[in-house]
Amino acid sequence: MNISQADSQGPKGRQVALQLAYDGTHFHGYQVQLQQRTVELKVKAALARFLGTAPDLICAGRTDAGVHAYAQVVAFFTQSPIPLERYAAALNRMLPDDVRVLQAFEVPVTFSARFSAKARHYRYLLAPMSQAPTLRHSAWQTPFEVPFEMLAEAWHSVRGQHNFKAFCKSGSYRNNFVIDVRWTHCWQYGQYIVLEILAESFLYNMVRSLVGSAVDVARGRYPLSDITQALATQDRRYVHLTAPPQGLYLYHVLYPEISQTLIVPGVHDWPVPAGTFPDCLEKIAIL
Repeated sequence: MNISQADSQGPKGRQVALQLAYDGTHFHGYQVQLQQRTVELKVKAALARFLGTAPDLICAGRTDAGVHAYAQVVAFFTQSPIPLERYAAALNRMLPDDVRVLQAFEVPVTFSARFSAKARHYRYLLAPMSQAPTLRHSAWQTPFEVPFEMLAEAWHSVRGQHNFKAFCKSGSYRNNFVIDVRWTHCWQYGQYIVLEILAESFLYNMVRSLVGSAVDVARGRYPLSDITQALATQDRRYVHLTAPPQGLYLYHVLYPEISQTLIVPGVHDWPVPAGTFPDCLEKIAIL
C-alpha cells in the first residue's frame, strides 16, 4: 500500500498500525484494566520500551477474557523515525509468548482502527469432548452431541438486520442495538464445527450469546422460535446459554485502506469453503 507523506504525517507524527495475534487464555481481555493482565497493557509496555514513550492505542475491537485473535489491529501516532520493518521483530522480543506482532504498516492520519472498519469477522470453534487436553483452551469441547444440520439452521436464523439487545450482556456502552449481520456460515473441518459471522460491529458478548442459544436450539432444549422471539421482542427470557470464550476468535477485520495488506496467521488457518463468502466482502475490500 502506497501512502503519500501528506496522508501519513500529522501534528502528532505518523500513524502506525500493528496487526496482532494472541492466545486469550491467560489474558483478562484486550482492554487495560486495573491490576489485570491484558493484551493492551503488554503491547503498550513493549511499545514504551521500543519507542521511548507509551502511545495511546486504538483497537479494532475489544475482545473479552479468554477470547483469541488471529488479526487484531491497533493503531497509534508516533514521532519516532524507526523503520516499519523493525517493529515486529523488536516488539516480539519484548512481548510474552501468547501475543505476537504479525506486521507493522503506515496508515493515513484519517484512519481509525475502530471506526474505519467496514466489517468484523468472528469465528467460533466447537469440538466434541475428547482426551486431548490441548483443545481445552482453543475450542468449546462440548460433552454432548450437537446435531450439525439443526445448528446450521439456528445459526443462519440470526442473519440480517435485527435489534440484538437481548443478546447483549449488561454493561455495554452502546445505546443502539441494531446490527446488520451480513453473513453467517456453519461448516465442518475435521472434528470441528466452525461457525462464522460477519457484521460491521458487534455488541458486548453478542457472538457468544448467539452461539450458546444456537447450540441449545440444536440440542432440542428450546425451539428455534426462541431466537426469533428474542430478536423481535428484545426479551432476554428467550436467550439461554452463553458459549464459553475459548472457542471465539477475532478472525479478520476489513478496511478499505488496508484490507489487502492484512495477513492471517497459521493458527487454525482454515480457508472458508469456496463459494460461501458473500459478494459484499469483495466490494468492501475495494471501497
